[in-house]
Formats: sequence, C-alpha cells, structure tokens
Amino acid sequence: MHFRYLHSFLLGTLIILSSCNQEYHNIGSFLLVDQEFKTDIYKAPVFTYQQKLKRVQTDGLPLGQIGIINNPYFGKSKANITSQLIISANPSFGIYSQEQENSETNDLTIIPENETVTSVFLEIPFYSNQNDKDNDGVIDPLDIDPLDSSSDTDGDGLSDFSENAVGTNPLSVDSDNDGILDNEDTDSSSYDSGNRIYDIDSVYGNLNSKFTLKVHELTYYLSSLDPNNNFETTQQFFSNTNYYEQGFYSTELFNNEVQLNYDELRFNYTEDDPSTEEIEDSTTVQFRYSPRIRLELEPSFFQKNIINAEGSFRLKNLDNFQDHIKGIIITTENFSDDLYLLLNFNGAGIKINYNYDYYEGYGTSDTSDDEVIKKPSSYDIALGGIIINSLEKSGSDPIITDAINQSETGIPQKNITIQGGQFYSKIDLFDSSNLNDNDEILQLRNNNWLINEANLIFYVDPSQLLNHPNNIYPERLYLYNLNSGLPINDFLIDNTINTLSTNAGKKVFGGMLEHDSENKPWRYKFRITDHVNKIIRKDSINSSLGLISGANISALSIKKAINSTDKEIKYPATGVLNPFGVKLIGSHPDEENKALKVELEIFYTEY
Repeated sequence: MHFRYLHSFLLGTLIILSSCNQEYHNIGSFLLVDQEFKTDIYKAPVFTYQQKLKRVQTDGLPLGQIGIINNPYFGKSKANITSQLIISANPSFGIYSQEQENSETNDLTIIPENETVTSVFLEIPFYSNQNDKDNDGVIDPLDIDPLDSSSDTDGDGLSDFSENAVGTNPLSVDSDNDGILDNEDTDSSSYDSGNRIYDIDSVYGNLNSKFTLKVHELTYYLSSLDPNNNFETTQQFFSNTNYYEQGFYSTELFNNEVQLNYDELRFNYTEDDPSTEEIEDSTTVQFRYSPRIRLELEPSFFQKNIINAEGSFRLKNLDNFQDHIKGIIITTENFSDDLYLLLNFNGAGIKINYNYDYYEGYGTSDTSDDEVIKKPSSYDIALGGIIINSLEKSGSDPIITDAINQSETGIPQKNITIQGGQFYSKIDLFDSSNLNDNDEILQLRNNNWLINEANLIFYVDPSQLLNHPNNIYPERLYLYNLNSGLPINDFLIDNTINTLSTNAGKKVFGGMLEHDSENKPWRYKFRITDHVNKIIRKDSINSSLGLISGANISALSIKKAINSTDKEIKYPATGVLNPFGVKLIGSHPDEENKALKVELEIFYTEY
C-alpha cells in the first residue's frame, strides 16, 4: 500500500482532515502527541443476493400508474387503477336543498329545480415541470439560460424577463403572428399572455401512442377495515388485486380509443359574462387547466345515481355514498406503442355539469314578467379514499429467476436486478453468514483507524447498455435496513435539500444515477460512513441492507409485501412508484466485470 505520512503535534482533540467530498467521523476521544498518520483506502467484502416480490401493498401511494411498458430483460409492466369516490355530505344541487324544494311555502322563488346533467368529465392531471429559477417567465426546460433572466431564448433582441413583463411571448419572435417582429411591433395585444406552456413530467414511452381507455363502475365494496381480522385492523390492498379481471364491474362509463393531449386546456366563453364590464366572445378564454387526461363520461349514470339522489339516504354521508357507488375502475389496453403514465391523483376528480330551473323575478315586486329560466352549475367529485394500483409483471428474463433460486440457497450473485415493484436485492456487508463479530469486523475493530468515509458503489452492467440501449434507468436507487424497512442513519442525518425536485434531496447520502464521460449510465453511489462506524464501534448490529428503485425518496412509508419465498417483508413505498429497472454488477461477477464488482470502499486514517 502507498501511504502519505503526516507529522503533527496535537494536544487535546484530533484536527479532522478535510477534502471537498469527505466527512470524517472520530471513533472515540483520545490524546495524540507526535503521532504519524497514514491515510489509505480499504475495500471490504460485500455479498449481493437477488430477491423478488410476489405482491406488494399498493393502496395509499402518492401517485397513480396506468399504461404498459415492455423490456426484453425486465419483461412487461402493466398498470390499472381502482378508486373510491369522495363527495361532500348531503350535497344540494342548484340553489335549494331537496327538502326546501319539497316544502310547502309561499316563496315563489322556491320551485322544483329539475336538475338535468348536461355533461360529465373525468379529469386526471399530469405532473409537469414549472420550475423557473431566474423568474423570467420561461420554465427551465425551455429557457436558453435558466439562471439568467436577461437571456433571450427566442433571439428577437428582447430579454425573456422584459417580454414577460410587457405581455409578449418570450418563446416566439412574433407573438401575435402578424408578420411584425416583437422588437418592432407596437401592438401585440392579440397575443394572450395568459397562455402557458408546460413541460410534462413522468410520462414515458411513445407520447403519441393510441390506446383503448375504459372506465367502469366498481361493484366490489372497498372496506377500510379488514374483514379477515374482525374489522379491527386497516385492510391492505395489493398489486395483484384486479377487480376488472375478477368481474367486479358493471356500468360502462367510457370506452374509446384515445391519444393524449399534453397541452394546456383552454375553454372559451360561450356567451357574455354579465358580471363583468368587458364583452366576452367565443374567442376569449374563460377557463384554463393544466395538461391532463380528460374523458367525457356517460351522463345518465350520474343523473340517476347522484343528481336524482339529492336529499336521499344514499348521499347523506360518505359511508352511505361509498356503499351506494363503490368506485370506478380505469383500465387500458390495445396500445399502438408503449406508454406509461405516473399521474397526479391528488388533483383527480369527476365534474358533473348540469342545468337547473331558476325563478327569475328581475328584482321587482311585479310578477307579471317573472319567468323560469335554465341556469348552469356543476358539482365536483374527488377520486380519493382507497386508491389501488393493479400492477401486472410478466415475461422477465429466466436469468433473473436463476439468480433468485441461487440466492435462496445462500449463493451471492454476479448480477443483481433492481426494478420498481418487482425486483430488489439483499446486501450483506463484511460476511455472508455471520454478520456480526465476524473476522472482518473484528480486524477492523483492532485497527487504529479513523474512518473518514465509507462508500457502497454499484455499477451498471455494460451488457445492459449494449443489449438494451433504450432502457429507461431509475434516476435513483434507495438503500435501507432490509429487516425494518426504515432508513439507515446516513440518510437521516443528511440535511441537504432540493426544492426544485421531489427526488434530489439527501445528496450526500446519494444513490443518484451517475453518467460516465460519454454520458452513459455508469453507477449508483451511497455514502454510508455513519452506518459503518456504528457497526465497528458496536453501536448497532450489522443488519442486511435492501436495495430498491428510489422513485421518490420522500415516499418512505412502509408497505407490506410478500417475496418469492412467501415471506412477509416491510417494503418502502418509493420502490413501488415506477416500473423502471437496472441490471447491476454484483459482488461475485464474471472475470470480465471484476473491476466493476460492488465493494465497500473505506477511506481511513491510521494513527
């Protein structure tokens, strides 16, 4: 080994050596006088095993998945959704409650309102990137320089910031398309500066794919309490639950081929708004909505079961309603090409548009010209309560099955496969059987070492880059305590944050996909210094670690899962939130990949 010799006279405590990327953890307190220090790297053994989920709990996730994606190595991933519906207790439609409409009164304005559904829409928003670091009105993905508000993205001689301020389009040299460039145009008022351009996030595959989308009424009651445990515990719903295939559906609410629109939705006025002084016409935008799936549902179902049920026992409270209408099932099929969507169900809902009869007295006591007119209104139903993702996984490479079978007999693997909702890995440090008090750990405890940094690094298998160049790689992996499902301490003490992304915090702990000099997927690196120090100091036991896809490291609630040996395990929710995977070099690779095998590298100072 090659050492650097440092001579220091220290009284009191050791001055910690520093570098741009290293943390130093002192094991114990001591007095060093005229001490010689040697720093080096030690590579400790690691043992990797392939694991697989049979099913995993998929209720209570922060997003919904629909679509299909195929990969020759990982197989096919297909997702559908079942959701309860949420209404307000005892809703009224129109102006008056049903009780008021039915009452005997001398008030001429209280009449039967005869609410009639005109249209019903299911809306599920896409996730979108609206980050604008320099606040110049151009979102970062479209900004020529996201950090400079004086940049000129469209090259028309006007800065993005100034165009946004005066109401012209910073992404077009001629905002109003009148043939006069913005820097010369004295009147661009026909350009609607309220229009927004979105960068859609979390949509994968061929965005122009056509597919059949179906929405049906659910006929299976989703109880929040488990009937198999005397209704004393919360019921859990799993990825292999498919109420559509089991036949628990009835009324067809939508069934059509769709091709998704990823633009802002704009709806113009159909008539002048009397509440404003401006004159609105059919060319004026009245409503704008972020990009979303928007489906027109069968209106008669909602007329019968919602509007006509006003004031009834069925709508008196949420429990009654969810017993009356148990939910909806959203399924997809017949894709022209792969398309997989991660959707924002926090904003998902059903909007019922209807007309009702209104007594118009024109504000006078003279009733001779009074009349009953039709007025429009709407009622919103949220998708919420219990939302279940059905996740179908099939057709993975038999090599993965062989690795699972070998791992179950205790054989460490040359490769490990990580995929959201299906494949994960067990990682053992220092020894494959006796995790605590083995020779490796005992030797480390006897060394006079100050552990400065410890990293666990996993390299992408080069064969995946060659054989599957179009694979979508997980942007991040997540390392945790396999037995408890909880984070290790290095994750907890890492206070780095990133407010511009849901998955970029905890940067010191790491796990992000790194690329090589040719911008190819290269490796995932975790800093686990505190974890290793605690093991060596006997402050904690050397528990097995789990390695999973880390789609959102803020989503760490523990989900129940069943693995390939029918063992119940605790699985972090982040590992279920997308279907993407990666093939990594394991701890015992073939000769050609020995330089890439996973090892625990320990930077230390010997004193």
